[in-house]
This record gives sequence, C-alpha cells and structure tokens, in this order.
Amino acid sequence: MPVQPVPFFSGALYARKSCFVYLPSSYESTDREYPVVYLLHGMYGSESDWLLKGNAEATLNRMMEAGELGESIVVFPNDGGYGQGTFYIDWYDGTGNFEQYIVDDLVPFIDETFRTIKDKKYRYVGGLSMGGFGAFSLALRKPDVFGAAASLSGALGSLRLMPYPNFARSEFPRMFGPRHGERVQSHDLLLLTAALQTSGERPHLYFDCGKEDYLYEYNAAFNRHLDEIRYPHLYTEYTGEHNWAYWTEHLPDALRFFETCRVEAGL
Repeated sequence: MPVQPVPFFSGALYARKSCFVYLPSSYESTDREYPVVYLLHGMYGSESDWLLKGNAEATLNRMMEAGELGESIVVFPNDGGYGQGTFYIDWYDGTGNFEQYIVDDLVPFIDETFRTIKDKKYRYVGGLSMGGFGAFSLALRKPDVFGAAASLSGALGSLRLMPYPNFARSEFPRMFGPRHGERVQSHDLLLLTAALQTSGERPHLYFDCGKEDYLYEYNAAFNRHLDEIRYPHLYTEYTGEHNWAYWTEHLPDALRFFETCRVEAGL
C-alpha cells in the first residue's frame, strides 16, 4: 500500500497535526497485528523528510520483499513544528509539550487507528541527527513505551558537558533550563543509560555515525560511556558526512537492528 498522510489532534500541543504512515502489503488482506517503527526527522525538517529525501518507502518495500525486515507499520511524525527543531522534549519555557505530543498523543492514536501490536517489545523509535537524540531520549525516558531505539548521526551526549558560552548562545536554555538544573539532568543520555543499566526496562540501543561527521566525536564518546557502564548496545562507524546520502545508505542498518529485536522478542 502507498504511504498515506494521516491527520490527528494533539492535546499536548492543542493543535491539529499530521504524520505519514506506511502500511505493509498484507495489511488489507489479513487481520493480523504488526510491529510499529517511528522514524524521526532532524532539525529544519518535517514528517516528509525520510520519504522525500531519504528514499524510505523504497527501502521499506525492498527490505520487506527480501525478508530482511518483517512486515511492519512505519510512522513518520513531525517533531511538533516549532522553530527550527524541538528535540522532541517538553520545553522548559512552556513553548510546547513535544515529548507528550509523541508519547501521549501520537502513539495511542496510532495504536487505536491501526492494527498494531500494543507492546513495547514491538514498538521502536529511530531518527537522524536531532531525531537520533529524540529517539534515544524518548526510549530511555519512556522504556515502558519503546523497546528499542536507533540513532543515525545523532546529537548524543550531555548538555552538562557543553561549554557554557555554547550553551548560553543556543536555544537550549529555552528547551532545558539551567545547564546544571533538573530538566537537563532528566534528559541527560549519560545519566539515563547509567540509571537503566541494571533495569529490566532497559531499551535496546543501536547507533552509527560517519567518521567525517561533525557529531562523530559525540557518538564515539557516547559509545565509550556505554562500554564503561556495560550497557549492551550496538555501535558502528562508517565513512560519511552529516547528509542525506549517509542516512539513506544506513537506514537499512537501523531497520535490521529493529528486526533482530523483533525476532528476539519471539515474533
């Protein structure tokens, strides 16, 4: 079936929103339920980016036809549409509840509207750049909602470690508040993974980054952190920059990771 635009209402943002939904070829001919993958876009982007710039529909068709990816519903949401990027969090200054919009509006809507498997073991979130941070933040903060997360060239790490001038000159204070405040700590990927390391709610994590990417050092450092705390994960480095050529090429790697999670979960 072709990808379709799907409108819905967000109570968290009190706004009419829309997403794109990919349904597998068997959806109309069976009554089975399907795993769900959410793919998040990066800064300056929109819900159409993965489809128009990343060739995602063709990739999904090819991988499902080849048996590399089990039939799944794939959702392409907007980040909430404020400014140049929301980072998929609830902003400190009250601008918008962009995490609640995903977790409390979009996910329940998709589960109510389509035949999904309503179990975190079969609900995954991935993204690129800002969306890579969003995927990890959502999964690590809401491990009861998402069973696995994947990041491509993600903005991973800790704002506590960002130099003060860089933090102060950015929009991060509006999003997270004081650099050493409670909101920053509650979204700190280093602290979140450390807290979940021995938890039964620990999401599966995959991430990769191009070695020529300006975010490469952040990804390499995050990999070292996960190794140090012994949080199970899969990290891969490739040749590549921070661009759609890289993300289009490596989307299949993230999807294959989700497929291993699906198989391990017993489906």
